[in-house]
Amino acid sequence: MVDHKELFSYSLGNMMRRKMRSWLTVLGIVIGIAAIVTLISVAQGLTNSINDQLKAFGTNAVVVVPGDISQQLSISGGAARPPSTGRLFKNDVDRIKRVSGTEYVSSALSTRASVDFKDKQATMGINGVEPSIFQTANKALEIEQGRFLADTDRHTAVIGNTIAYSTFGTDKVQVGSVLVIGSENTKFRVVGVLKKSGSSGGNGDSALYVPIEDARELAGSSISKNEVSGIRFLVKDGFDVKEVVDNVNYELLSAHHVREEDKDFSFLTSEFLQQQVGTITALLTLFLGGVAGISLIVGGVGIANTMFMSVLERTREIGILKAIGADSRAIQEAFLIESGMIGLFGGIVGVSIGFLFSLIAGALGVPTAVGIELVLFAIFFSFTIGIISGYVPAVRASRLPAIEALRYE
Repeated sequence: MVDHKELFSYSLGNMMRRKMRSWLTVLGIVIGIAAIVTLISVAQGLTNSINDQLKAFGTNAVVVVPGDISQQLSISGGAARPPSTGRLFKNDVDRIKRVSGTEYVSSALSTRASVDFKDKQATMGINGVEPSIFQTANKALEIEQGRFLADTDRHTAVIGNTIAYSTFGTDKVQVGSVLVIGSENTKFRVVGVLKKSGSSGGNGDSALYVPIEDARELAGSSISKNEVSGIRFLVKDGFDVKEVVDNVNYELLSAHHVREEDKDFSFLTSEFLQQQVGTITALLTLFLGGVAGISLIVGGVGIANTMFMSVLERTREIGILKAIGADSRAIQEAFLIESGMIGLFGGIVGVSIGFLFSLIAGALGVPTAVGIELVLFAIFFSFTIGIISGYVPAVRASRLPAIEALRYE
């Protein structure tokens, strides 16, 4: 009967007698596993960060934007038609307000303009909003200083954290500061600074909000009369989001005199955005895992090479083991245990290093996430690589005839 404990001690002893070779072999697995843990943790961290921002968007929030966004986001690889360039207007807002199940319907107008503060200048996106409705519907907005825009405001602005503390270098923009915006050098007084959110763009740390009519002035002739860049609304509690969106879709198709296949507007919902993001991040995770997997394959080849050399060097020893009663199964198991331990040790060390790299990346502001599933998968995978890499050498060792092995010099 095979004594597994003795086989384990025997295999471990052989590894310790060849420390340099064993650790160099382990190093190949360490590099591969560390790369896999680091890269996949970054991909998972990005996914979690995006999903958190989508939660802030709201599961019952819907945004209507011009054009067919599905064509622009398509990653099917096919030849998509150029996206249509439809427009939205104030009368579209009125139509949506009449649809049962909608609330907090508001329009927004986006444009870009130069922004001067003291002797520094930056070009950035300007978000024109309807203050009271926008603030009520956006629960994630938090003010650090001052207040948000009021419906009676003109030529006032609320800025994101990055604009306040980083965009203009050492010059900090505070409540009461004056920004000069646009080619007409219109002065805007800052009435509020948003808390740091960790995101960028129109609803994050790089956002600059002004009353919608002020944004219309800044946009000038680049937009038509009563045109808006987007319409946002919430679906009331108790109503089905898909059903309400379908009803709004019908209203806008009628207003724009287009058929479904030719419609010049799109809906952005939390579900739609999650599907798009999920597809992209899944491909990113697969790509990064594949890149890291290449180094792991190299490590597996290293284990196979080490085990073949070990069989060659220990041929006479194998003959002695068989002569004293060890059967082929015990010989094979001893070599498999040795190759498995190389993979296992490499996996444990690689996970530790990968986790450390993830912590460093997190401290530098890169979102990372190392879950227990990733840790267990990495260790199990490295152990499996070790077993697979050592299988052929182990079989070869077990099949050596005892007499020929004893004669080997």
